[in-house]
Amino acid sequence: MSPVESGPVAVLHHVDDYVELLYDDIPEKIKGSALILQLARNPDNLLELARNEALLSALSRVLREEWKRSIELSTNIVYTFFCFSTYNEFHPVIIQYKIGSLCMDVIDYELKRYDQWKEKVEGKKSILTPDKSELPKSRIPEPKRRPKSGTWAVADVNLQKSRSLVSSYHEELCSASDECLSKSDEEQLKRKLKTLSKRQEQLLRVAFYMLLNIADNVKVEEKMHKKEIVGLLIGAMERHSNIDLLILIVSFLQKLSIFVENKNSMASRAIIEKLAPLLDSSNADLVNVTLKLLFNLTFDTKLRNKMIKLGLLPKFVQFTSDEKHINLAMKILYHLSMDDRVKIMFTQSDCVKLLTDMLLLNVNAESGGSTDVLLALCVNLAWCERAAHQMAAEGRLRELLARAFRYCNSVLMKLVRNLSHHPQNKPLFLEFVGDIAGAVTSGETSEEFHIECMGTLSNILNPENIDIYAVVERYNLIPCIMKILDPESGSSEELLLEGVVMAGAVAAESRAAGALVRAGAGPALVVALRTHQADDEHVLQTVFAFRQLLSHPKAAEHLVSQTEAPAYLIDLMQDKNAEIRKMCDSCLDIISQMQNEWAARIKVERFRCHNGQWLSVVETLGAEGGAGDAADDLPPYLSAEYLTTHRLATSDSQTSINDDSDSLSGEVDLNRVEARNSSEEHKGELFTSTDGSSGKLSDIDGPTSDIVLFT
Repeated sequence: MSPVESGPVAVLHHVDDYVELLYDDIPEKIKGSALILQLARNPDNLLELARNEALLSALSRVLREEWKRSIELSTNIVYTFFCFSTYNEFHPVIIQYKIGSLCMDVIDYELKRYDQWKEKVEGKKSILTPDKSELPKSRIPEPKRRPKSGTWAVADVNLQKSRSLVSSYHEELCSASDECLSKSDEEQLKRKLKTLSKRQEQLLRVAFYMLLNIADNVKVEEKMHKKEIVGLLIGAMERHSNIDLLILIVSFLQKLSIFVENKNSMASRAIIEKLAPLLDSSNADLVNVTLKLLFNLTFDTKLRNKMIKLGLLPKFVQFTSDEKHINLAMKILYHLSMDDRVKIMFTQSDCVKLLTDMLLLNVNAESGGSTDVLLALCVNLAWCERAAHQMAAEGRLRELLARAFRYCNSVLMKLVRNLSHHPQNKPLFLEFVGDIAGAVTSGETSEEFHIECMGTLSNILNPENIDIYAVVERYNLIPCIMKILDPESGSSEELLLEGVVMAGAVAAESRAAGALVRAGAGPALVVALRTHQADDEHVLQTVFAFRQLLSHPKAAEHLVSQTEAPAYLIDLMQDKNAEIRKMCDSCLDIISQMQNEWAARIKVERFRCHNGQWLSVVETLGAEGGAGDAADDLPPYLSAEYLTTHRLATSDSQTSINDDSDSLSGEVDLNRVEARNSSEEHKGELFTSTDGSSGKLSDIDGPTSDIVLFT
């Protein structure tokens, strides 16, 4: 990457002479900067050069004043500061002289100038115009120096020669006529553009590399972000001919993408569209660093969706067969698999089968790295029904279970558990019920593996295909469940949750439910509910277990009469979780149909729950104690005796309220009851009813009206 041509060898003791050359004309400045660069490329000289303030001041001044006049001069000086930037000890020197900010100005100018060259050569109308505040190079006067020997005429001749040497192709390109050029002239301009592009790419590379080095300082990187460093990098990505420059640019973008501000800036500049062609490159290093950048960008949901729209998923799958890129490809696929809409796309080819076969070949007791990522990817894909069927088909389920039990791999068992979640896969597990149930009761495995085995068994215990009671009796599952539910056993929250889930699965069969009740599962479930009432998942699973027990008459009678389950179910009627409310309503419907004292209380509590606003208004009016209220015989709320003496709708037709607040929902099935006042003193009394469409209270005047009651 050295732009220095062959020339005299620089000597550290003559550095003052090289500094003097920086005060001469452009050719001498180029020569002096080249010699100083030779010294800077030797790390042993950097400390001595950093102490020379005159040298650093001269270099920074020349770069600031002359960078637009010579690419070679700018490249030499920027390259010199790049040598300093390779060591953190010299970063303060670069920051002190504001070289980073100046380099960004140089890069911005060179990118715009290249666009002008390209438009000129292609014969297009120029879009970018030079800065009018700056004089063209041909109009900038060159300072004349008194010759050390000879006459002024000789000096003028030498000056003219030096100018002819310094004149770049940029002048010839800019001075080219807009009129039609011959083919030879066009070819010549294209060759000059190519030469200029190569020189410019050298400057861009050393400038970007120096900025990348000093970007280790977060404050410096923030300043770069304010000066739109991302825009400069993406603007330079069009140089596909220079692979080294592309690798540097993508590496820089990868470092910047860690911060969300830079990531958003990349997204606004269509970074995914610009990175997609780089994946087809034959250079493995460029593809690898591109995958690293894409992996950082996959943390953004919108950018992941854009990758899918551009059709990059098949390319990522292809990279899984390349040892150089398999680790990054797996990580990217894992992030993409988190979106449910993308999971189904994996099944449109043999990708799922290949990933499963690859997992079977690589998983072992010492697996790690890319194998763990592959396993996590398969766990995500197993939630898709179609993908899960492809994984379990053709004998793969047997192989997965064999390796899971052989290595006691909890993550692999989690994959099997996800496969058992889908109805079409459950028949495939029938031959493995005994193995899984034995693993649940063995107690020889780790807790994580035990939890996954319990979850798998709970999924496949289907009374239509399996004799649950036979499995429970043969493998002694009831004592295992009760041990987990025992508060004194000290079971972890995850294990306790799985115990509750298994209790609900076992209670699907009447004989197994009776065995659970006789073993004391009812009080144990109530204690577990009281202990973990803040966990919605735990509460929902416990209420579901109650629902399973209530579906059997004997178990239901024991649960209602011997435990506090009905009281807790009543308290959960107003829970914020809609699923919990729905499950509670189902349980309370069964309890209210039973001949016990809970039926009347459930009616009262449902009335209070569904008519909370109306009751609060009545209580408020009663508390105010007006003159007309003294003769009011109605209590602040309706008692159970009042409800039992009136014709009310049964709870079978009621549905749970889907609104989390206390306001009434229009979706509730209203049962209207006609009532008439029996005495004249209640004529004209104000009654309240609910508007079924809006859920708001409305006032109705009149001697008679319909009172809407909710049971």
